[in-house]
Amino acid sequence: MKFNKKSAIAMMLAGCTVFGLAGCGSPEAERYPQYADDKVMMIGGWDPPIPTLEDYQMAKDMGLTHMFIDNVFAAKGTELYLKQLELCEQVGIKAIVGMDTSLDNAANKPEDLTDYSSYSAVEMINIWDEPGTGEFEAVKQRILNQNKIYADQGKDMVMYVNLNPTNPTSFANGGTAGTTSTEDYLTKFCTEVLPSIQGRKILSTDVYALKKTAFNENVIDDRWVERLSTYGWFAKEYDCDFHFFLQSYSAGNERDIVDKADLTFQVYTDMAFGVNAFSWFTYRKSFLDGFGGGCVENNVSTTKTYLYDWVQEVNAELASFDHVYLSFDWEGVMPILGTLNTADDPEYENSDFVNIYEKSKLSSLACGSVTSTQDALVGQFKDKDGNCGLMVTNYTEPTQGLNTRIDFNFTKANRAIVYRNGVKKVYEVKDGKLNLNLESGEGMFVIPVQV
Repeated sequence: MKFNKKSAIAMMLAGCTVFGLAGCGSPEAERYPQYADDKVMMIGGWDPPIPTLEDYQMAKDMGLTHMFIDNVFAAKGTELYLKQLELCEQVGIKAIVGMDTSLDNAANKPEDLTDYSSYSAVEMINIWDEPGTGEFEAVKQRILNQNKIYADQGKDMVMYVNLNPTNPTSFANGGTAGTTSTEDYLTKFCTEVLPSIQGRKILSTDVYALKKTAFNENVIDDRWVERLSTYGWFAKEYDCDFHFFLQSYSAGNERDIVDKADLTFQVYTDMAFGVNAFSWFTYRKSFLDGFGGGCVENNVSTTKTYLYDWVQEVNAELASFDHVYLSFDWEGVMPILGTLNTADDPEYENSDFVNIYEKSKLSSLACGSVTSTQDALVGQFKDKDGNCGLMVTNYTEPTQGLNTRIDFNFTKANRAIVYRNGVKKVYEVKDGKLNLNLESGEGMFVIPVQV
């Protein structure tokens, strides 16, 4: 499934830039795959801005397409709450109305049965945040209740559930949850809850990957790739969009964001697993004690944090080629062990790669082969005409500053269309070979072609 509403922030950085090979409109250029600029990637924000027109315009200007609107600033049904929906409409952001039901608080959260269809900005109802399997029946019932308001009346409204990355069996009555496997958790959701959702379906979760140890060492969360690969397969199997939260905050062992590479590393790794919708957590700096980060201050109107400009740049990069990426369907992922690592240790393994869901793991690529000097991930995609697309990510902890050389050996290609840093370039492929470098935190989308 694809996102079909074009965002006003889509920056035409990619244009039809072809370096040294073919100009726009030339006979050769026309033989390259063409992708209509009619799709946009969802880029949301959690924790809404201070409710003024100027603050909402800042969110729009940063490149957000969606905003989660919960009860932080105002209770449901109040004039101030509804004003937030109107502000979304005024600046051109879609609203995701939160039911504010999460974890073990369901008993204290009556269901909101308001019909929000009169607010044109409201596109989704956030039914539940991070339920355990013991709450799935209640989640399903709430979806059915919302269907009576919307789907049964012929009104469009997406029913959105953000699933729990710890795979809990239950949070009922405030008890301590047991856990199950990601596969079993998703199997239960996709067979028992997902069928009750009419129309567009989304699988969503959050793993905040950038951690620090008790010794202040920066590390990657070892659950991240396993969850991405399992959710990616289920999204493909059940024809769902795949939404993932991006870490733009710090708290506890979630470390500070120190460079733009921390952000692009998350984005392009996620995309290697077919993620086609994102949200930043958090947009506004959280009011909770101990939270850092966020893109704007929590208590001072129209005031950016140091993250705002970086996130804006990343959003613009995505918008420059989202219509291309969203024209492809994800097929699986291949982990690549860096040749520098295997040369030092022939038995070297990356423990994150070992945990990739087997049904998602590719043993070969349809369009050739890839090697890398550092560990890398290669997501394989295919468009409607059978063209192959590869999302290649430098999979090293960003603060280590490790660059990698990527060597492609294509079976049938004399050109490669490459989207990188928001820029499109076409490279000549000689004897099937192409060599490119990726800096720390970088990724690139590559389409090999024969022209």
